[in-house]
Amino acid sequence: GQVARVLDIPAYKISYAHSTGQLAEPAFRFIDKRCYTEDDVQRVAEYFGITLTKLALKAVSKEAK
Repeated sequence: GQVARVLDIPAYKISYAHSTGQLAEPAFRFIDKRCYTEDDVQRVAEYFGITLTKLALKAVSKEAK
């Protein structure tokens, strides 16, 4: 949800990329939910061809808290 919303990508596309092994899963999970670090968000963005700035990464981190 949150990462998809911030990156403006449908969540199912991120989920599909993870499930097919095209995109590495985040290292952390909590109650069967993926927990993305800033590095994970950057990797997802790069996979989908999106360039993120440090400011955007900070916004993602704040939204997740």
